[in-house]
Amino acid sequence: MIGPIVMFDGAQFRRSPGHWQIVLAQLLCDDGFDVSYPLLPDLDAPDADEWCRTFRRHLSPDAIVVAHGLSAAWWTRLAADGGPIPASLRVLLVAPPGPGRRPDLTRDLDPALLRSLSVEPPVIVVAQDDPWRNQHPLDLPEDSGVRVITLPTGGHLNEASRLGAWAPAHHWVLTGQWPDPPDDAPAPMRTPITNAADPPDLADALVRRHRPHGRRLGIAVTPAVSANLVEQVAATLTDAGVTPARRLALIPLPPTRESVDANEIKYFLDRYGHEYTTIICTDAEVPDAAPLHDPLTAVGCHLIRVPATTD
Repeated sequence: MIGPIVMFDGAQFRRSPGHWQIVLAQLLCDDGFDVSYPLLPDLDAPDADEWCRTFRRHLSPDAIVVAHGLSAAWWTRLAADGGPIPASLRVLLVAPPGPGRRPDLTRDLDPALLRSLSVEPPVIVVAQDDPWRNQHPLDLPEDSGVRVITLPTGGHLNEASRLGAWAPAHHWVLTGQWPDPPDDAPAPMRTPITNAADPPDLADALVRRHRPHGRRLGIAVTPAVSANLVEQVAATLTDAGVTPARRLALIPLPPTRESVDANEIKYFLDRYGHEYTTIICTDAEVPDAAPLHDPLTAVGCHLIRVPATTD
């Protein structure tokens, strides 16, 4: 088993549905990998020192790092500031902004600093039409020890690029190798919704979907889920080494309603979804789960629906 896999966002990123990092993180979690996707402080007014402190807290000698945008541009500050830090196993930096895009970005990444932060040769991926590069090509010497992948198109390589789980990035996480075209195609997107017909089905779904990691440790249930199934969820948390009293959440009823619906679940996801792997509801509460597909994908959470009468 490889990992842990650590993802870092760019500035002002709100984890929009369809961004390849979100989809890739969910794909890797579904496959049982340890994925950490920490929230970075002050996305609207980012501070390099604060971000680097967050980087440090989530790194280890066997970590696989996938950083996008400003996180990629600020990565080498970990080495430049002289503080102790273990070299990660491998590092992928995607779409770092070009020099001059921000006042503190005066030059491109230093190859020597990059190599000091990665056991395997680091990889940088940029697109020729990325507006954040200011038409500045990323040219490093061939003997720099850093592999640079320059794509002809793709923009800032974000949700607007429609990359899905981005098959080359997925392949790199698993193997350390960036594939050559024509393998540069979107990986299939997996649905974040499962229907469990009975308690054994629910148990199987929980085993496959509940992968606690980082701050994402909990399971949330809606009010209509039966007491017996709630006990089953608590047992799942205990088996995973998580204290149910702290990590089993009940999505509350709205003050003027007798049941929750997809809107309340979306509200919960928007505010707390990053702390939960799974939400369990009944098919009576959410007859049509399709509107929740994008909100679930955006926060990397999974929905399991059970029949309203299941005990």
